[in-house]
Amino acid sequence: MTTLLENGAVVGQKKNPVFVSWIDFHGRSEGIARRLGIEEWSDGGGSGPLPLRYLRLWVSTWKYLRRYKPTEVIVMQPPVVALLAVRSAVGKNVRICGDLHTGTFYDPKWKWSTKLVAKLLGAPNLAIVTNDALAVQAQDHGAEALVLHDLIETYPEVGELGEFEDQGLAQLQDKKYVLVPITYSYDEPLEELAAATHLAAGVVWVFTGRAPESFSQACNAANTVFPGFVSREEYLRLLGHANVLLAPTTEEDTMQRAGYEAMCAGKALVTSDTEVLRDFFGEAALTVPPRAELYADAANDAVRRQSELEGSIIELRTRRVREQSAALQRLSEWIHNDLGTRE
Repeated sequence: MTTLLENGAVVGQKKNPVFVSWIDFHGRSEGIARRLGIEEWSDGGGSGPLPLRYLRLWVSTWKYLRRYKPTEVIVMQPPVVALLAVRSAVGKNVRICGDLHTGTFYDPKWKWSTKLVAKLLGAPNLAIVTNDALAVQAQDHGAEALVLHDLIETYPEVGELGEFEDQGLAQLQDKKYVLVPITYSYDEPLEELAAATHLAAGVVWVFTGRAPESFSQACNAANTVFPGFVSREEYLRLLGHANVLLAPTTEEDTMQRAGYEAMCAGKALVTSDTEVLRDFFGEAALTVPPRAELYADAANDAVRRQSELEGSIIELRTRRVREQSAALQRLSEWIHNDLGTRE
């Protein structure tokens, strides 16, 4: 049987899949679930110490899945605790697909669990990864693997997004600025980024999320903005008005959420000079090693070449969307239990 995607949703025999994420919101989880037309359930576990949050999440996940009775579950990884919670709730007869972010393999907090995650996702279960290098690792550890990038689509034009909620951010519309969506994670070169704000003083640098005090103090106060956590709508405004996106990483096999968003928004992109990012973005992005002076030079260069780079990444987007459709089709077929079969 061939299962098709119809209007973005899985069709065929009656199924009840769900995408589970232990985070308040993640664009990748939301996008994949929306494109497949399946239920998405997200929960960040509230505040407090991590063990307490995980206990809350285990209980809420168990209750939700016992009530929802899914036929398949896609679960964001890490943490491995979420995968274990899902398996405990649905029993051994429900297939699970793990959406393995790079942290599953490289984050010092979670790389110890890579083999366990892969073992739990052996056939008839499935692992999703963002590039071929991670697929090889997952397969070497015993998992079935499918390469699927973050959902690539076309974001609304900036004129459709309305006014900034924060009038302080509205002032950015009159400036040249580089948007740097980061999480202050293990693979982000924070010292180099802070130094770059001093070297490229002619542009404004906007760093999202909750910046550590040591980082914010190391940046150039005269041209750096820290909006903190903002709503999805406000973030899209920041993205829409930005001249350049910078997607930094020190990890070789890491795809970049910010890079995908630059493609969706048709924005000039600067990212790291790694094999997987060069292969994916090619000449449509400026790729540089994670050094302050190179980040600064590339930011200035991207501002100057903004129109050219935007055109290149929009052209590349068309090709990547076609490739994405094939991967989503295969995931749809796995949900319908006919992965790899064709009439």
